[in-house]
Amino acid sequence: MSFWVWYDYMGTYFIFNLCLMGPMIFLTLFLFSNWGKLSPLFYIFICYMMGLYFFVTNVFVSAFTSAILERREGLKERLFYALKIVVCKSIPVGVLFLLLSFILILNIWFYVSKKFFNSLYANYILTGFFVWLGIFTVIALLWIIPSLSFKKMSFWKYVYWGYILLFANPYFSFQVFFCYTILYLLNIFPLFFFFIGMVIPSIFLTCAYEILSRKYEALRTSGDKLEDYQIFRDYEDEFLNRNWEHLIKPWKL
Repeated sequence: MSFWVWYDYMGTYFIFNLCLMGPMIFLTLFLFSNWGKLSPLFYIFICYMMGLYFFVTNVFVSAFTSAILERREGLKERLFYALKIVVCKSIPVGVLFLLLSFILILNIWFYVSKKFFNSLYANYILTGFFVWLGIFTVIALLWIIPSLSFKKMSFWKYVYWGYILLFANPYFSFQVFFCYTILYLLNIFPLFFFFIGMVIPSIFLTCAYEILSRKYEALRTSGDKLEDYQIFRDYEDEFLNRNWEHLIKPWKL
């Protein structure tokens, strides 16, 4: 699904990719060129700003993709919708998660470097607890990114919603996390990074959320147990009913 969304709007996504990767390249080069010359607190600040920028760009691409999936007409309407989501929702939620990540990292550092308990095992257990809590928070964040576009709720409820989706769908969530990570690791290849590296992970994430939302909608309307394969059997969906022949012969769409 995510491939066909990108395929139909590859020109727009290519322009987005060029615009979004510019600040990321600049900040990365700035860090490496001034490594060891500035205060460690400044490096921490820059890393957190890069994290916030990374989150905001993901939300922007996700919001634009959700506008496509919801069949909003016109590039201008989709673009302004994505910018509205970024300004009104992503920045406050992103700052909230940066604070949560800072608390988690601080706790991990504290229990690793300090002997808070007399028992060394107690320190290891608490360190492991906060490490796994951090991993779960990152995976929950992947569901929060597209939900900012699909759902209307308060900021704290987005955090709650992300954890609900994670623990209700652990296997699917870890699959999405694995594929999302692979897509970002592919950015080590310059051509991939230049053409789609900054946008394709967010497109994939939004499509995964769309599939998950269809599952819950089908369960709500049918009231019966739903097999996983039934989620993909939407014969009216233009992105789910294509094959590789349409890539070679696009006039058959």
